[in-house]
Amino acid sequence: MMRNFLCWDPGAVRQVINPFAEHISDSLFRAVHSDWDLKVSPQVGKSFQEIGEASWADMTPPAFLADFLREDRPHALAAILGETGSGKSHLVHWMRLNIKPSKDRVVLVVRKSGTSLRNIVKMIIAELPADQQAGFLETLQSAGDGTQTRADQKQQLLNDLAQAIREEVLPNDADEFEQELVSTLPNLFQDPHMREAHFLGDDTVIAEIVDHIFAPSNAKDRPDQRRIFVEGDLPLGGMDFVHASRLARKAIEAIECDRTVNLPLAVRIINRNLDRAVARTLSFSGDRVEELMARLRSYLKTQGQELVLLVEEFARLQGIDRALLQAITSQGDERQCKMRTAIAVTTGFFQSVAETAYMRTTHVVDMDRSAGRAEGRKVTQESLSQFTSRYLNAVRLGRDGIEQWSETAVPGENPRSKCETCALQSECHATFGEVDGYGLYPFTPKALWIAASRADKDSMPERLNPRILQNDLLVEVLDNFGPAIATGAFPPSKLLEKLGGITMLLPVAQAELKNRNPQNYERWAAFLELYDGTGTIANLDERLRAAFEVPEIPGADAAKPIEPTIDAPTAEAPQRNTASKEDLLIEQWLGGQGLEQTVADKLRRLVFSAVSNAIDWDMLGLAKSNFVGSTGKPFFRTSISFDRQTTQVAGHMLVKVVIPGKLVQPEIAATALQGVLRASKDQFRWEFPDGEKMLAAFLDCVEIWAKDVEAQLHDICQPTPQWNQAAAAVELLCVGAAIGGKIKPDAKIADMIDAAFSAQWASECASTAPEMKSLYDKLTRQREKLVGIAQSQMSSMKGGRAGAMLNPGRILGPIREFRQAKWQLRLQPPDGDTQEPAKLYRDVRDALPTAAGSEMAMRKSWLEAMETAFGATATRAAIVTALDAARQAVADAGIGTSNTGRGLADALERFKTVYFDDSLSAARALAGEGDAVAALPHFGRGRRGAVDAGSGLVAAAQAFLDTVDDNIGANSQSLDAKHGAVAASLDQIDASLTAIEANLTAMATTDGEQADAA
Repeated sequence: MMRNFLCWDPGAVRQVINPFAEHISDSLFRAVHSDWDLKVSPQVGKSFQEIGEASWADMTPPAFLADFLREDRPHALAAILGETGSGKSHLVHWMRLNIKPSKDRVVLVVRKSGTSLRNIVKMIIAELPADQQAGFLETLQSAGDGTQTRADQKQQLLNDLAQAIREEVLPNDADEFEQELVSTLPNLFQDPHMREAHFLGDDTVIAEIVDHIFAPSNAKDRPDQRRIFVEGDLPLGGMDFVHASRLARKAIEAIECDRTVNLPLAVRIINRNLDRAVARTLSFSGDRVEELMARLRSYLKTQGQELVLLVEEFARLQGIDRALLQAITSQGDERQCKMRTAIAVTTGFFQSVAETAYMRTTHVVDMDRSAGRAEGRKVTQESLSQFTSRYLNAVRLGRDGIEQWSETAVPGENPRSKCETCALQSECHATFGEVDGYGLYPFTPKALWIAASRADKDSMPERLNPRILQNDLLVEVLDNFGPAIATGAFPPSKLLEKLGGITMLLPVAQAELKNRNPQNYERWAAFLELYDGTGTIANLDERLRAAFEVPEIPGADAAKPIEPTIDAPTAEAPQRNTASKEDLLIEQWLGGQGLEQTVADKLRRLVFSAVSNAIDWDMLGLAKSNFVGSTGKPFFRTSISFDRQTTQVAGHMLVKVVIPGKLVQPEIAATALQGVLRASKDQFRWEFPDGEKMLAAFLDCVEIWAKDVEAQLHDICQPTPQWNQAAAAVELLCVGAAIGGKIKPDAKIADMIDAAFSAQWASECASTAPEMKSLYDKLTRQREKLVGIAQSQMSSMKGGRAGAMLNPGRILGPIREFRQAKWQLRLQPPDGDTQEPAKLYRDVRDALPTAAGSEMAMRKSWLEAMETAFGATATRAAIVTALDAARQAVADAGIGTSNTGRGLADALERFKTVYFDDSLSAARALAGEGDAVAALPHFGRGRRGAVDAGSGLVAAAQAFLDTVDDNIGANSQSLDAKHGAVAASLDQIDASLTAIEANLTAMATTDGEQADAA
């Protein structure tokens, strides 16, 4: 039985499969060449763009060649068009093999690589008789490539480019910016700094063009496109302006004046002068090229010969290409020989050629629509298999085998099939297929189609790019992964990754496949994707599995017979009808790409809602509204993130769910996500293919993600010896209630709970110290949040909501411990926790001792002042009586007060309404307290208005007495005697009030406010 059979040498594959057609030997070329109908059109209209679909005709290569060589044609010019790798050079190579030089024909071939522009010109000159070569060689030798270094050549090209731009004659309607750039750009190329910084390096466009002119190219640098300047070749940034010369700065200024417009314009100016610069550096102008071709054709005419010029890549002639094109389009006459030319050229360049050159084109060949097609239609399994089979046979024959065949082969003869001498031929061909006796192993027709479609997904099946097929598929399989066949590891997952990864197996199928055997999962996935491609789990043909030792899939569908689809006219890659754009994006994400932002946002919303509702909040003992919702809550929408999402994941979130993360298999997660997206579009009905499996996957994932969230919330809320969120919130509420006067010094635990959770805290506290007032304001602002945190973790739960009743088992302990600790905040929030209540707790804990100490000092100072002024037994009533008596005495004496009497009366009325005596009692109660924090409930007693009223009273009384004194001094001596008794009484009152005023003023706050009595 066929098993792990390797019928070629992987190390020799690249000797045979070389995508650069001009590098392979003629014998190898004939061994792999396939004749395909060519799409050929004559010249139509005045430009290539006018060729319509009806103008294209199918021609076999021999028919095309015969028409190209028709004797009655005065000249022939075939433009072979196509993208890179489409087979343009291959067709030119084939033409070279079939157009032999003779006494009537001279054949010149411009190779795509292995030559230089200078050598191409020398090759053309060499066809002249010796006596006519001298003048042209002398011109060419003046380029000095034999004496100049590469650095000198780059300097020369820059000089020539600057001069070519300087000599350009602009049309009269050229705008001022274009004129300025043509005038200043030469200075940029001649500036010493700009040359060293940007133009003379080894990886610059200048270096590439110099190598194009003088150095033989190789497979790595052979041109597919004309070398031109792009905007990136003019990096006018950094310190360029500082270091550049004055003249070069003008060029920079001209470009930077409007960079978006002038930089592209500068590039266009450079490129339209580039050919003339190349010709100058080559020292062979366009006029000289035309003269050389005219001289050669005249000479060949005298010899009775025609000239055939085959150009494998027209970009190889950059610098003289347009002049050469002009020279080869002229018809033969009595002076010049007949000329036939075939040029491989990119479609873009050919579209730009002058009208006169296009009008002389006799054949336009579109290789993009030729290679690998069946009867002019799309590429099919049959045409692809036919094309590939010759390469597979050539690899088996090896280079030596091909050379041996070629020595005796007649033109048109096909190489022998290596399979003819293989003992496994019958089994192999029956299992893997064959074309004209050439086996397709290790592919089947279907597998080859699938793999080629993956390798060239941009072209297939509309067209076949031979270079991509050779480089990205055949070399990969036969060389890089050939040893995997011998070791029983084919097809490996790395091959599938190179070919685009999993695209057909739905995530639900991937998860199912992995569950059947995780060790074989990657092998099975690669095998089914590359050899079946239907997206279903099935055991393929037993012979196919045995050949690669692919294990049987337990419980999978019965083995599928190998389908003989090789002659199907339009077999295309299987497509999944249910794969939406979102499905494909999720599968690409599963394959290792980033998750597109729009899809991630949709999924985030759906997953967040599902997980939030899946959590058993009652069992968890938390109120959902306090933990789920908008930003600021522990679990919100952006808590959901995805591996490789295109937006950055915030690092400050308390709860994070990463999908798939480490908790869910990626395939299961992708299945779930695809399913919920589909269901969300149909009112969350899961009635679609694989809906049941996707729903099961989604429910499993949601359960796992919900448990993950629960665990994180538990960690956040779970009390530790150092930290308890709910207890911290309760302690802060008690502190606020005590400062606000809601908790008395002798309050019981029940009273403390009522006060802490009361919604009627005073807007201002009784404290006078600024630090204490600031602390109270901060606690007041956060009160609702603190209540929510405490209730969410200490209440009886119902439906995920905090009940009206606090759970005694959760709240009594923290309050009892807090009271026993004499109001000390001793919990330790985790380092780095910046959420509430941790942040507020940390702030209050640090500020409370200082605030309490300041308040204690001010209370004691105020008490001392009051007792000094009024005595230890002073009361509000006594002070009021004394002042009322003074007012009455002044009134009886008829002494004017200038309205100060009115002010004193108002101050007395306010003083009568304050709790001055209670403030004195509260201050006296603090006298025996040594710990300011432990005295916290005492700070809520008293009234701040008592000191305000006392201060106001002193000020009013002083103004009253001053006015009375002034009026008394103004009266006569007689009045002194008359009012002596009144004056004596007022003096006595004045002395007492002055003492009161002095003490009250000493207690004024630092911001200018009078001290408040608590």
